Amino acid sequence: MKQAYFYLHRNRSKALLLFISACFLIWQLPDLIFHPNDILLSGGGDGLKSYYCFYFHTHFDDSLIHFTGMNYPHGEHYMFTDGFPLIAWFVQILPFLKPYGIALIHLSLVVSLWLTPLFIYLILKKMKTETWIALLGAFSLFLLQPQFPRLFSHLSLAYSLFFPLSWYILIRYKEDVSNIKWLSLSLLNQLFWYFMHPYLGFIITLFYGLDWLFQQAQKVSWKKRLSDFVPVVTPVIFLQVFLKLTDHIRDRPVNPYGFFEYQAHWKSIFLPPTGSLHRWLQSFINFDDVGWEGQTYLGYLTILMLFVGFITIIPHIRNRFRSLNTLHHSLLLSFFGASILLILSFGFPFNGNPNWLEFIPFLKQFRALGRFSWPFYYVAGILGIVLLSHLYRNISKKNKRTSFFAATVVSLFFGLQIVEAWNLLPIPPSFSANLFQLKNLNNEQKQLIQISEKGKGKYQAILPMPWFHIGSETFGKAATNEVLMHTFLLSAHTGIPINAVMMGRTSKEQTLRYFQFFNLKETNRLKVEHSLLLVHPLENGLYAEDEQLVYDESKAYYKNDFVELKLLEKQNRKWKDSFSYKVLAKDEFDDKKHWGSMVKQGRFHGLIENYNTILTLDSTQTEPDQWYDLSFDYYPDWSKPIAHVCYLEFIHPETKAVTWFYNRGIASFPGISKKAIHVNLSFKTQPFPCEYHCFLVGNSKNVYFEIDHLILKKRTK
Repeated sequence: MKQAYFYLHRNRSKALLLFISACFLIWQLPDLIFHPNDILLSGGGDGLKSYYCFYFHTHFDDSLIHFTGMNYPHGEHYMFTDGFPLIAWFVQILPFLKPYGIALIHLSLVVSLWLTPLFIYLILKKMKTETWIALLGAFSLFLLQPQFPRLFSHLSLAYSLFFPLSWYILIRYKEDVSNIKWLSLSLLNQLFWYFMHPYLGFIITLFYGLDWLFQQAQKVSWKKRLSDFVPVVTPVIFLQVFLKLTDHIRDRPVNPYGFFEYQAHWKSIFLPPTGSLHRWLQSFINFDDVGWEGQTYLGYLTILMLFVGFITIIPHIRNRFRSLNTLHHSLLLSFFGASILLILSFGFPFNGNPNWLEFIPFLKQFRALGRFSWPFYYVAGILGIVLLSHLYRNISKKNKRTSFFAATVVSLFFGLQIVEAWNLLPIPPSFSANLFQLKNLNNEQKQLIQISEKGKGKYQAILPMPWFHIGSETFGKAATNEVLMHTFLLSAHTGIPINAVMMGRTSKEQTLRYFQFFNLKETNRLKVEHSLLLVHPLENGLYAEDEQLVYDESKAYYKNDFVELKLLEKQNRKWKDSFSYKVLAKDEFDDKKHWGSMVKQGRFHGLIENYNTILTLDSTQTEPDQWYDLSFDYYPDWSKPIAHVCYLEFIHPETKAVTWFYNRGIASFPGISKKAIHVNLSFKTQPFPCEYHCFLVGNSKNVYFEIDHLILKKRTK
């Protein structure tokens, strides 16, 4: 008992911080701690997908590596599922943990949150920060940290511990590079995060690499330079060798979507993303160019202290830099490294020089550049607190009055920081029930599962309708939350795989074949290689040009008030369109007088980021309440993701109001070939005569496309 008492007494500051952090988590997230197996932190999108992949893999897959839950019949390498690989493998090795898999995910996130302020505190103490300032600083940085929003959406990226822990290990390793303990921890820690989510590991590796690069300015032996480089490159090499040996797909996309879209912005770093101050700033500043992926608000105190630091240090940078002790020198180098990652998160220098990416193609795989701003949050925050502690110490030396005044001001600063962070906390009022537990389902959901299980021999996979395919990164079709929920629910409870994809970097050839299955109008053949169970949430409409056609070929199986099941049997036969058509208009884009500079070499030529109107119809050219088909060939830049959407709008003849009544991503049309995408969209006109426009717009920067062979047809029967 005495030893325990002395240990706690010696580490009372750490124990206090852990106690406060635990109280905060219990207060704000009680269900996550006391009922970790009964809830889901995210009931849709990437979060639900991660839960599903984890659950299916641990319950129905025999292989550690091969995942069969989606992309039927091919499956996928589990590292590309975003499904907590290390935890999943742990459960597969110890199968008695299967009923508690979701709880293990949640408890791992809780432990990460709980230990985050501790390692921030340990770094601050390494930098000789006053203990009480380190305690307040660690807790305030913890409250404001950029991983909190991920906890309720993309939760596999919500491990806030990854960077403070990794930075602390680096500091300890640099204190004694001959210590095999910290070298081993450095390697194992990076590999751990790589196999939890590759982004986390790669961010650490980049930070370590930049720190090593700056250290080369010192006079050290080549042996030490090489030995210090080992913890930087070894985990990356290990991961690449692992994937090379276990991943047999050789046509994964090399230009995933998002590199020029999912970036940070100075507003997302230095201005609050929500709250009263944000609403006031909106009166003066446009936040439309701020993406969620790049939100890493530093907090007012960090911004203030960085400003103070630049004013006081920059005029004397040479003398101050020489007078720094080893740890503060290391902190400054870490700040320089994190600043480079911040600049990278803004897209510099690639936004203005996209071709430079071809010299470092591996960087394109980490498409959400905004995430590289996370190290800057922690390093800048800790640097700000170290500066504040330094100022406090200098002022306190004078006399007791100034010491009391300084302590009061510093406490006020932290109080305001904590209040600001508290107001920005994104914790939702409630969470979704765990859909992977039968007891949490309603009667309709249980009935769906029972019906699906009874017919297992009739079909081999589930086909969601509307169908979705998010994985090739070049072309794809998004899913609604309703179809995701029902599809994942049935698959997880029955073990029936899904004939759809919501993963990353899927094989191009596999994706192409999947899309072409829906292209009935061009192939004139219905080829169903495996009988499929269609799952259609009734509130989700279907695209008439392909989804409705496949839906009509299936047979009724089961229906309730919310969802219907249909059976699409295995077959290979000719498909005949039940409609006849009359061509009303054609455009080969050879009229330079009409199109002007928009036409080049006989094709419409435009920038994706612009509004490109390709068809205008006045009120006399169409009939009210009539179906029309509009088709054209779309020639993309295949080296770039196809981030383009086709819209139809009508103008009300009396009010002149403009209404967008149809939109679909160009990359979601099934008429994809190796040269072009044949876009074929079907729409119904309004019940009154009006003007129509068809236009395309997207968010890719400096990316061109071409259009040719536009045809407008009217259905005649």
